[in-house]
Amino acid sequence: MKRHNVIARVMVEMKIDTHIHSVYSGHAALRPGTIVDFCKKNNIVPALTDHNTTAGWASFSKEAKKAGVPFIPGEEIKVFENGKPCGELLALFLQEEVKKGEMPEVLDALRAQDAVVSAAHPFDFFRKALFFREKRREFAKKLDCIEVFNSRSYMDSFNRKAADFAKKKKMPFTAGTDAHFSIELGNAFMETDADSLDAARKNILKGKCSFKGRLSPRRIHVYTQLAKIKFFRQWFE
Repeated sequence: MKRHNVIARVMVEMKIDTHIHSVYSGHAALRPGTIVDFCKKNNIVPALTDHNTTAGWASFSKEAKKAGVPFIPGEEIKVFENGKPCGELLALFLQEEVKKGEMPEVLDALRAQDAVVSAAHPFDFFRKALFFREKRREFAKKLDCIEVFNSRSYMDSFNRKAADFAKKKKMPFTAGTDAHFSIELGNAFMETDADSLDAARKNILKGKCSFKGRLSPRRIHVYTQLAKIKFFRQWFE
């Protein structure tokens, strides 16, 4: 009787932080190596989503490869409506940088790359909340996901509102720390059964994920303002 070797495909629980910023955002103090080291120790897949730039990809990719950590290239992009800022999009699995601009043009550029597109902190009106105005919620039809948990939200009610909206619209979701400083890393992540980034991407789009999260301490917003004026200058050199 001929014997056949059967190789079972083992699915593992993958943790993903879909929203992290580095020094390349201009007002964050996280170096690529710091992010990679933390993620390796805590078994988290990082998505680098700096503000309106992919300048950190090369350095981040080098550090991630050296540490054996999977890495999702991304970007957080400011979008406009008739010349006025109306929110930010979180783009994951990008191939190249997309410039900030009018919502339709940015979306077209992201679709051309087959990126996964989510609304960043969509109901947090203390920041750039895409869905703060009800008429803008029509944009949801053009997106893949809604960010339902962001550790930087000033109030958890903003996250709950986003989660309720995603549930009502039966939309997939993303969740992440929006980390700018080391004390924020690990405060939120998604979980999905996947053995590769490609499998994780498919699961995100199908809504086959869960998440865990807690809000970061409010003092981080003070740190951000200080970082904008280069108060932590040694971190930017």
